[in-house]
Amino acid sequence: MGEVFDHLRRLLGVFCTLLDKVSPWGVPWPITLGLVFPVIMSVLTVTVWLSRGRAWRVACDYPLTSTNQPCRNPVLGEWTRCHHHRPGTVRSSGSTVRALLRWQTVRSGGAVVERADIHGRGVLRDRPRFRGLLYYRGFARPPRDVVGFARTWWDERLSDIKALWRQLQDAGAVDLRVILRGPAGPTARVGVSDHVAQVIRATRVTAVLVVIGLLMVGYMVWKHLGSKYWLNYTATYAFLAAWAVVRFGIWASISEGAPTEEAASWPKQAAKAATKWFVAFIVISVLAGQFLDFLEKLVNGPDAIRVGF
Repeated sequence: MGEVFDHLRRLLGVFCTLLDKVSPWGVPWPITLGLVFPVIMSVLTVTVWLSRGRAWRVACDYPLTSTNQPCRNPVLGEWTRCHHHRPGTVRSSGSTVRALLRWQTVRSGGAVVERADIHGRGVLRDRPRFRGLLYYRGFARPPRDVVGFARTWWDERLSDIKALWRQLQDAGAVDLRVILRGPAGPTARVGVSDHVAQVIRATRVTAVLVVIGLLMVGYMVWKHLGSKYWLNYTATYAFLAAWAVVRFGIWASISEGAPTEEAASWPKQAAKAATKWFVAFIVISVLAGQFLDFLEKLVNGPDAIRVGF
């Protein structure tokens, strides 16, 4: 039995050598799988942002209604309002519906301010405070804000300065935490789609798996262990598992409708898929190693075919 495993190890080593030869830029072959992750994750991030804005079911949540409660009519996407609260719609009272972003409301004096009754969800955090290019404290920014982000960023900083000035006038002191954390308190409810919770969990798992794979490859490079060392295959499994999590935990949420029990089983689906892919990779590696070993013996062995003129 030991001879069989030695033979398999040798064949895998032959295939590893080939992978190192064809790996671009001379990087270790397992890390080639990881190098494409930034590109894939960037595409997925934009796709999730678009899905949140236009596809995933969420409440209209317009804050100014006749019942003094946010509108609960279902709509598709965070950038959409129901037919009662589309910007420009004239109400029976004669007032016109104002264009408000999902995180905005109107104070009694008519000033547009940030809402305190709801909170968003980000890419990795359940209650993010960060205001970035695609998201405002966990709410998807509309495309016009993203395209004109420089102006959007400046307008938000001016709004922060005005808020600090109001603090100084009202309380005689400045509390930066109100600006950095936002007004939403612990009792604020979630104001985004239920899909986002699964995407956050899957993104966290993906990030951990990629980091584990990169640390393994980094350790092997540091120790000069070579392309045939067993940690190469462990790192490969980590990268394949990350791919599987992206497939079943993130992409499935983008392509499906309302969250289902089957979608919630993505950890089990990802684990099964990663194991299947890894077994297939090992089988292909052994077969390729056997073929390369055969070619080497055919050309260089004692019974080699001599080509001459």
